[in-house]
Amino acid sequence: MIDLKKLSSLSPGSDWIKLKTIEAHTGGEPLRVILSGYPSLKGRTILDKREEINKEFDHLRTSLMWEPRGHIDMYGALLVEPEKTTSDIGVIFMHNSGYSTGCGHAVIALTKIIVESGAVEIKDPVTEIVMDVPSGQIKSFAKISNKKVESVYFENVPSFVQELGAIIDVPSLGKVEYDLAFGGAFYAIVDIKQLNVNLEIAQLNQIISMGKKIKKRISERVDCVHPFENEMNFLYGVIFVDNSFSQKFHSKNICIFANGELDRSPTGTGVSARAAVEFAKENLDSNNYMVVESITGSKFNVRIKKKTELGKHTAIIPEVSGTSFITGKSTFWIDPKDDLGKGFLLA
Repeated sequence: MIDLKKLSSLSPGSDWIKLKTIEAHTGGEPLRVILSGYPSLKGRTILDKREEINKEFDHLRTSLMWEPRGHIDMYGALLVEPEKTTSDIGVIFMHNSGYSTGCGHAVIALTKIIVESGAVEIKDPVTEIVMDVPSGQIKSFAKISNKKVESVYFENVPSFVQELGAIIDVPSLGKVEYDLAFGGAFYAIVDIKQLNVNLEIAQLNQIISMGKKIKKRISERVDCVHPFENEMNFLYGVIFVDNSFSQKFHSKNICIFANGELDRSPTGTGVSARAAVEFAKENLDSNNYMVVESITGSKFNVRIKKKTELGKHTAIIPEVSGTSFITGKSTFWIDPKDDLGKGFLLA
């Protein structure tokens, strides 16, 4: 007879790395929040810390994001000390190929986790959390009902358009029209109807392939330019837009980011970039919400909180709202003798 109590008391070796996480999802998009296990970081700013972990501790990202503990579409957030005295927490985002500059679905999930854990005092009807992330300072707000988070909305960094109606010739796809906009990261926004494909689960492999090809071609030919932060100057993802089957939604989109990673949520920084495009095209003003559907049927609401300027750009401050759910807590061990345990991807 097996003594199950012995299994629950299993402990790692003294030289093993131990990492504790909280697991959640926003609109189906996973978030692994890393609470402990990383060495102390010396960087002063969030961007300094991000560069430090990329250079010195990237094996921890691959161990947690890649197989056997994660998968190609896993997403993570490391909690660090804030950069600004007016902020509550600092966050470094990570994925299958590196580190993000911004992430809306993570902000929504982190807000729920922080509030419902009791890490901050719950203030009814709205509890505010201020986060330092690589793209800037984010103010997030949890709507409270019976001391629980009902939904979350956040004010994103200034979002702006770099190109409208640009055309690029993509090998095997031909000429593709796109808009290029920043919403915490740079996105190429593409109406998928021009490619004779629908945003359906049955066509996801084709959509991922097209997203990677378009991203590669634009990255080769176009310079993404943030007016103040060179760290932002790269194309993070391609957002394919289509009509929704439901009148409840303005539209439907899928974001293919990093190395072919597919966002299950509508993408918080992505809908911010889309709002900047719709504002530039005079299709969206501060009186209206744009409700965007994801591949899972989840939704984000986005509206223009206010207009602003960012360098030479007319920009907006988007307000994005959604819901998140906590799925568990995990403790991961890394045996130094386990080469595969350091992470691998088959895709």
